[in-house]
Amino acid sequence: MFETCRLTDYVRHLKVEKCCCCQSSLIDIKPTKYIERQVFDPGRPGEFEVTAYWADVKVCPCGKRNTAEFPQGVKAAAQYGEVTQAMAVHLNQYHFIPYHRVSEYFNTIYCMSVSAGSVANFVAYTHENLASTEQSIRDALQESPVAGADETGMRVDGSLWWLHIMRDDQWTLYYLSERRGCEAMDAMGILLTFAGILVHDHWKSYFAYAAVHVLCNAHHLRELQGVVDRDANKLALRLMKLLTLSWHFCKKYKAAGLTQMPGAIQLRIETIYDQILQRALTKETAYMEKQRQVLGRKKVRDTKAYNLFKRLIEFKVETLRFMSDFSIPFDNNGSERDARMAKLKQKISGCFRSEDGGTMFTRIRSYLSSAKKQGLNIFQALLKAVRNYNNTPLLGAE
Repeated sequence: MFETCRLTDYVRHLKVEKCCCCQSSLIDIKPTKYIERQVFDPGRPGEFEVTAYWADVKVCPCGKRNTAEFPQGVKAAAQYGEVTQAMAVHLNQYHFIPYHRVSEYFNTIYCMSVSAGSVANFVAYTHENLASTEQSIRDALQESPVAGADETGMRVDGSLWWLHIMRDDQWTLYYLSERRGCEAMDAMGILLTFAGILVHDHWKSYFAYAAVHVLCNAHHLRELQGVVDRDANKLALRLMKLLTLSWHFCKKYKAAGLTQMPGAIQLRIETIYDQILQRALTKETAYMEKQRQVLGRKKVRDTKAYNLFKRLIEFKVETLRFMSDFSIPFDNNGSERDARMAKLKQKISGCFRSEDGGTMFTRIRSYLSSAKKQGLNIFQALLKAVRNYNNTPLLGAE
């Protein structure tokens, strides 16, 4: 695995200056031997660099044998360095390159025989080093004033699991579970105590939590577009234009320094909103009654348009809340963007072969997504994670 016969490029001499037992000076005492450990890291293309650490071994007059301490992480006689580990994790977890192709990359570019198993070990070590960081992200999101939530299907060992996402502008937390509803959301450890504004796509399980709920209008616009395409419904088209225009007004007023839409304009928009939906609901009710008579049935199934219009009436406050507070987004597209990376991973390198693989991905990806939102260099962030031997939070909750 390692070219141990190769000459070293750098030597780091680790000296023993005093006895760890009696504290006597050992500066003038000659070492009885040296313990050498080599660390392999990428250098220029086609090459790699070897750093040898020579640790003094000295015997104190008191009889105590003293050995110089190696740097943290230097544990074996020959091993891969922190840069190699960070590069491997970066390629696998950020660019979604499979283990064996990461191994091929090091072999091709740097002539380093890094096995696929070693890459898997690097990912596992990084996952362990980020345990406290994951908790700090969870703590930060619990205190967030406005957060988005979403879930998307992921394949784990051939079965359908659910990737739950909680995020805001600074933080992202991913959680993988076999469940989609409240059981998984409770286990995620945020929503039970979350008291801020929660933006989501109307999945019923979210309403079980005592948050201020806001519904994603991007979803509403897509559903309304479906009604327009299917039924040529002009009222649905008018409602789409009203929602889009309302958001345009909000952005203009926010740019002017306001924190909410002027009351008179907001009232006018709400009135038009009510009128359109009442007319649309009446029209759909008449259509369903006509269908009932034609088919000779006591009752017919509610149309998709009817259910949509009814839902928009019942959840009017949650739909239009963005007008009363400009800190509230119009949609939940931020959560969908965070979910897109997980779907891209599945598309490139396939499903997770085990729950452990999925858990490692969610923790490392939570860290990387949060670091990127905070403007940190992704590779340097991973290098810090590899060096985080004491498992301290790398992204503190502020």
